[in-house]
Amino acid sequence: MSHQNSNHSNSSAVDDKLLKAQSIPVQGDKSFRRSAISENLVTLCYEDVTTAYEGFLRGLKISENLPCLGKRGKKVAAFQWQTYTEIHQRATNVGSGLVQLGCSPSQKTFIGIYASNCVEWVLTDLACQMYSMVPVPIYDTHGPDACVYIINHADVETIVCHETKVAFLMANAERSPNLKNIVKIGNEVTDKERREAKSHGLEIVTFAQLEQMGVNNYHARKPAKPEDIFTICYTSGTTGTPKGAMISHKNITATLAGVNAVYSQGRLDVRKDDSYLSYLPLAHIYERMAMIFLFTGGARIGFYRGDPKLLIEDVQELKPTIFAAVPRILNRVYDKVMSQISESKFKKWLFGRALNSKEHDLKKNVSRGNTLWDYVVFKKIQKLFGGNLRMVTCGAASLSPKVMMFFKCSLGKCLVLEGYGQTECSGVCSLQIPYDLTAGHVGSPLPCNLVKLMDVPEKGYYAKDGKGEVCIKGPNVFIGYLKDPEKTAETIDQDGWLHTGDVGEFLENGTLRIIDRSKHIFKLAQGEYVAPEKIENTLIRSQYVEQAFVHGEGLKTYVVAIVVPDGEALKQLAKENQIEGDITLFCKNKEIREIVFQDIMKRCKEAQLNSFEKVKAIHLHPEPFSVENGLLTPTLKAKRVVILKHFREHIDKLYHEADTKLKLIRSQSEVNINLQIDQEKLK
Repeated sequence: MSHQNSNHSNSSAVDDKLLKAQSIPVQGDKSFRRSAISENLVTLCYEDVTTAYEGFLRGLKISENLPCLGKRGKKVAAFQWQTYTEIHQRATNVGSGLVQLGCSPSQKTFIGIYASNCVEWVLTDLACQMYSMVPVPIYDTHGPDACVYIINHADVETIVCHETKVAFLMANAERSPNLKNIVKIGNEVTDKERREAKSHGLEIVTFAQLEQMGVNNYHARKPAKPEDIFTICYTSGTTGTPKGAMISHKNITATLAGVNAVYSQGRLDVRKDDSYLSYLPLAHIYERMAMIFLFTGGARIGFYRGDPKLLIEDVQELKPTIFAAVPRILNRVYDKVMSQISESKFKKWLFGRALNSKEHDLKKNVSRGNTLWDYVVFKKIQKLFGGNLRMVTCGAASLSPKVMMFFKCSLGKCLVLEGYGQTECSGVCSLQIPYDLTAGHVGSPLPCNLVKLMDVPEKGYYAKDGKGEVCIKGPNVFIGYLKDPEKTAETIDQDGWLHTGDVGEFLENGTLRIIDRSKHIFKLAQGEYVAPEKIENTLIRSQYVEQAFVHGEGLKTYVVAIVVPDGEALKQLAKENQIEGDITLFCKNKEIREIVFQDIMKRCKEAQLNSFEKVKAIHLHPEPFSVENGLLTPTLKAKRVVILKHFREHIDKLYHEADTKLKLIRSQSEVNINLQIDQEKLK
């Protein structure tokens, strides 16, 4: 198949040199590296952007009063936009209103934000930046006890919340003695709400009233300084109570500088004609950093309607140029596409040809968006995301190289970049450079931080062998945990290294690959250490598996798994085997469970897992793990302790079932051995 001129190819000597050595050993130590882009750690993207608010001011200046924030109404299909000037004025009104409400414009004032992504969320955030206050996001699905804990732990006196959260705050008012003010996003305050608030000694106003208070009582802005706290971002945590990570404006601007330095290598700087759909939780630093970065470039940001089922509709209406993704979203799209293609042998053959051709180009470091494959095979996938994408970023969890390569091939001229980081390093510490078209790694260290691998002896990882815990040092590393010096000391060592808990290795070209997790491990009866996430990533490669939770116990020699099947794949499987029912009945069907189990075994074999890593029994569960049912954190990580408790009865049954099966196998083995002995005697 012929190709036209490529949209992007690497021909310069500088690019080739950087591709082959994307990070540089520090002090001759190959396990201790810096970015090859900059010899010194960068701290500022622009001289006039030393805080997040100054980043917004830059966008205000260069946008020429273009659209800033937009949303769709329930009946209005098109996005309705407000300009940078309008948003800046409204945020000033909100900040003045907070001061008038009694909030001191200082670092001692913590403002809670308890709502899903919306214009009011961003206005409150900007208002805090303008008046040196500290926003404290509260995850919409943290759970009641954790929410109350955050309110009390951060001494939050004022909360801006969605109207659906008012009842919860009222019901827990006695447990939140420091709370004084509730600002309601949505409808007017009801007489009942007003009476209840008064009975608890609370003041309640609507967001519109707060803005009007600011209009009537202007207070001069008192912007935060670089060293001030930008936010207290409570990590959702898979165990224990949330920890409040204190992130400064310096941390934010250093991360912006590091990311921008990488993007600039491929001329991916944010432009004022860029558009972005906000759907990942703003309470998570990943989305927050994306928004600040977009503001700095004067881009426009539209909010999705809050319903995951309508996300694709919102994407297609906005037609974004930049899209931030998490593996769960990309995996779902990949699985659906592959499932549809498998229905036709011709489609499967044609799609395979297209992928092979595009992947062949990518391996030669050539990215094209105008091939016949793009027009004939991949057009629908590109249109699924609106058809205007020029960049997709992926983070928050590990993504299969196979899925990453699928999107690099199918999204045409759009560059798909994977990064790695965590809240404690302001969201990101490594990122793929734009013209590295390979998959299977998370790029090289950002120019704003160093990365070092340190020994994890209990799992057999040693830096001298090129593998170890990923540790980060630089101006993007957070200040510490609020009111928790012990946890801070556990996370940041005496030399200033942030310990991530992830195990990585540097590849030959200087990029980082995450290979394991040092914290989520358990030891089996025979003394073998097992990393469940490694096995789970293998299991979800089965066409029938959407999610998996692997568990092992110290008195057992093997692991078992709770599996959430892919609904569409299971329906197709049931149809092929003439099994009737719904997803719940399919999960209970022994024939279906055995087919899924055998496919999982096939994936385990392909991944060359050790015998003790291969699951011996599975339970099919019809309902996905989600933030709503409390089994996932807001960043879509498994709450392992909670899941274990939730499925304890099923796990016990799996062990009983597997033990019975293994005993039967051993017994049969002994019978066979005895028969062989008897036959030998007869001879």
